Amino acid sequence: MRRRLARSALSATAAADVSVPAACRGNGVLTAVWPHVPQLRGYLRKRLPASEVDDLVQDIFVRLIHRVDGAEVQYPQRYLYQVATAALIDRHRHEKSRCGGLHCELLEAELPHDEVSPDRVLAARQGVQAAQRVLAALPERTRAILVAVRVDGASLKTVAAHQGITVSAVEKHLIRAIRALRIDRDAA
Repeated sequence: MRRRLARSALSATAAADVSVPAACRGNGVLTAVWPHVPQLRGYLRKRLPASEVDDLVQDIFVRLIHRVDGAEVQYPQRYLYQVATAALIDRHRHEKSRCGGLHCELLEAELPHDEVSPDRVLAARQGVQAAQRVLAALPERTRAILVAVRVDGASLKTVAAHQGITVSAVEKHLIRAIRALRIDRDAA
């Protein structure tokens, strides 16, 4: 009993020393619970990583602000801890349902560095122009077969039927076109 009295006297003294911020003064509940916030932070530090304590305190204050009934709280410290416990449970449920422990943070150092430099842009443009020149130099039928198979995704059999030639002839046209593109690429 003496310990309880000593604790309550100590917390009452500590509560009197903590000044209530101006933002809390209009709200009776916030004014009543504000002196107990330092104790609440200690309580939460034992149960959460230090980086999450401020976030949870903010969640608790949001709950207190959005409180529907305007009734005065008879035991503000108990009420604050009750709201804190509910917030802890909700946070635990949220993390459990999202499998938060299995997620990993992608840091910039771990991501591949893909910088598009002006040199790479120039080289790509030159490569496209060279390919266009080679394609323009190909016979019309060979170019049409290459575009139908490689760009449009048509099957060799479909292209052969459309062009009125055999599948073997379509393959030969493709080989000719691809060989011309490779020779030009290797020469560059």
